[in-house]
Amino acid sequence: MDKLKNIIALVALIFSAQLTNAQQTVTLDETVFIHANASTFVSGETILFKIYCLKSSDKSPSIISKIAYVELVDENKKSVFKTKIALRNSTGEGDYFIPTTIKTGNYKLISYTTWMLNKKVTDYFQIDITIINPFKSDIKNGTENKLNLSDSSNQLANKTETAPASGNIAESNPDIKVILPKKTFSNRELVDLRIESANSSFQDGNYSLSVKRIDNISTKRQISANEFAASSREVAILDIQNTDNKLHLPEARGQIISGKITSKTGTDDLKNRFIGLSLPGKSFAFEISQTDAQGNFIFYLKDTFYTSSITVQLIDEKANNYTLILNEDPEINYEGLSFPAFANLSYTLKESILDRSVSAQIENAYFHKKMDNISKTPAVEPFYNPLAKQYVLDDYTRFKTLKETSTEVVIDIFIRQKDGKNYLHVNDPNVFPQLPEPALVLVDGLYLENQDDLMNYPMKNVYKVDIIIGRYYVGAKPFNGLISFTTFDKDFTSTLTGSSLVKSNILSPKPKKIYNKIEYINPNEESRIPDYRNQLYWVPELKLNSNNTSFYTSDISGNFEIRLEGFTKNGTPVSVSEFIEVKDASAN
Repeated sequence: MDKLKNIIALVALIFSAQLTNAQQTVTLDETVFIHANASTFVSGETILFKIYCLKSSDKSPSIISKIAYVELVDENKKSVFKTKIALRNSTGEGDYFIPTTIKTGNYKLISYTTWMLNKKVTDYFQIDITIINPFKSDIKNGTENKLNLSDSSNQLANKTETAPASGNIAESNPDIKVILPKKTFSNRELVDLRIESANSSFQDGNYSLSVKRIDNISTKRQISANEFAASSREVAILDIQNTDNKLHLPEARGQIISGKITSKTGTDDLKNRFIGLSLPGKSFAFEISQTDAQGNFIFYLKDTFYTSSITVQLIDEKANNYTLILNEDPEINYEGLSFPAFANLSYTLKESILDRSVSAQIENAYFHKKMDNISKTPAVEPFYNPLAKQYVLDDYTRFKTLKETSTEVVIDIFIRQKDGKNYLHVNDPNVFPQLPEPALVLVDGLYLENQDDLMNYPMKNVYKVDIIIGRYYVGAKPFNGLISFTTFDKDFTSTLTGSSLVKSNILSPKPKKIYNKIEYINPNEESRIPDYRNQLYWVPELKLNSNNTSFYTSDISGNFEIRLEGFTKNGTPVSVSEFIEVKDASAN
């Protein structure tokens, strides 16, 4: 029912256009907001972020886009990092570890959806990010500025001169209570934090929580959810008949993969050619699309797949007469982005930067003890389930080759040769003689036009074979049955090449993480492992009134900000902050 509602919403979005003097327009009511854990970082630290996809009009969740993008752009208007975020309940999260190859400077963390690409780049969500790299030279205007913390004569290049982010001024919301037993804690002490709300409309909202140390390093203050909601975010009106600007479609059903075929001779028909898309792997996808009169094709992946390897190919007896290309991601003109002027951090901040750098290095040295876990991704059932007849080969006597296995075990399939190539067929007892067209053959989701590569593939590597007997359709393309091989190690590769086939890697969403939560339940076991966390806690999906919001302080002393950001289901923004102090008990 939810999928049907989403489809109806998309149809309404595209086709509920306003017709005025033969001009057709459509409303673009979508924007994004990002809560990042900080805006100033040192090499070796990690940018953590939560993305909220919202309606521009009232900031309630937008159900249009299922994919969002986050990029880090440098002052040269070059993207140094780009990730794709799968949106669930209109939200998603991700992170970026800052390597030592990143230069010191100002950056922009920008976010958008493909639907928002119809707006100007200045309408994308932006956060000013400052990165300080003590290990890399930065050459500007012919001058080399080395961030060598051991040399007191050097200045530390940066580009912000604003005050510390918090100013120790707490933000509050009458509907949200931040409950702490006290405001001052010792190192490695439990902070029994509780965040509660008696308002039912707030309890079902989407929120993220960060607890991070604040210091005297210059930084730019992030825009809060309250400020974002109060700022003007206009609803755009798009002229979909204006041919001067290409309309970017929303990824309303999932990732969009598109391309085009061309005829090598210029005479072959481009319309209604079948294109197959394979995303092989443990959870695989196989879909078929048809081309339009110009040879264009498009795929919508309704499920989230975390594989970046894809194969797209023309399914046609005359496939060699065509050339297939995939469309690149839309290019973004970053010229509209503006960066603050270059400035210098004074030498008085050397100690703070040195502390941050050392802390990051120590934490990374013990990363194996504190590493985050990848959230278990739900398995996507094969598209043909539950129709298939299954042969688990370990249940039978094993044979070396496919020919022997098909003769002795999987007796529903047989092999024919045509033009010197091998093709697999499914034996249909209801048809005589058997139809000449071959079956749909997949190996871990990879479509095989012909099966020569399978003839010598060791059957000991195959876990099971699924069979469907009879006419089988994928989209509008019919096959005489289906044969799907599942291997143990997902290591099968096809040697098939040609101009009508493209093997490529795409930008794919990253699996969700379960961010590591340090707990000192048994201090004796952990006492020998240093804890230099400046980021004490990060919860991208916070539930109010939960008993699981406590955290431990680290070996780092100082002031820490607890910041909650988010939105309720009806679009009410929530920005709450509080401060705690961590003191070294041994110093008293």
